[in-house]
Amino acid sequence: GAFNIQSRGVDVRPKLMKEVNSIARDLGKDFDGLQFMTGTIESTDIEHDIDVLIALHACDTATDDSIWYGMKQNAKAIIVAPCCHKEVRGFLDMHVAHVAQKTKTKTKKGSLGNHHPYCMVLRHNIYKERMAETVTDSIRALLLEIADYDVKVFEFIGGEHTSKNVMITAVQRAKKRTKKQKDDLRRELISLSALHGLRRQKLADFMNESLREGELDGEGEGDGDGRQQPTKKAGNRRGMPSLL
Repeated sequence: GAFNIQSRGVDVRPKLMKEVNSIARDLGKDFDGLQFMTGTIESTDIEHDIDVLIALHACDTATDDSIWYGMKQNAKAIIVAPCCHKEVRGFLDMHVAHVAQKTKTKTKKGSLGNHHPYCMVLRHNIYKERMAETVTDSIRALLLEIADYDVKVFEFIGGEHTSKNVMITAVQRAKKRTKKQKDDLRRELISLSALHGLRRQKLADFMNESLREGELDGEGEGDGDGRQQPTKKAGNRRGMPSLL
């Protein structure tokens, strides 16, 4: 018999949604399950669990919104191609500048001393952009692993077509990771964040996962093995400073 496949596309552009809905209807009754809606991922209301979530080039933290939605809806697979990593880039700039200034004032005149090793890398905007991309997506991969997904990060299309060619795929595990495994992942998350001066990251905020030493234990609803259960409302960890 025929498969009853339901697919929902979401975008903020009403003209585009109207156009693709018209194309779907022209394809006939076999495509009645293919529907497109105007809105944002966080405003999308699907009452049941979903099988697959796909987000292509969702700008900056919109990728985090999409991953979090997939987690809340118990998605069996989450596939994202991130775009524009602005959130982490701001922290990188502040952290490297702060370390450089701090060490400069503590050393002899004319010497930078033990300045941050990234100072000479991040003075070049192209490397700053690439570093922000690498760090952001590495953090997302760690967070997905903490949420009991198996994760792969890879190039899905040649660089000659677009530089935004990294894809993160996450497949829900049949067996959850142990508390020890998750705590080990959290230590890696904190270590990576400390190196780059990160205090906040949107998906981490949604999951109530700390990026700072001394806050390893979560404050959200756990399931006994260290996992923070996704809830319909996202909450920020107490005590985290403003992005500004």
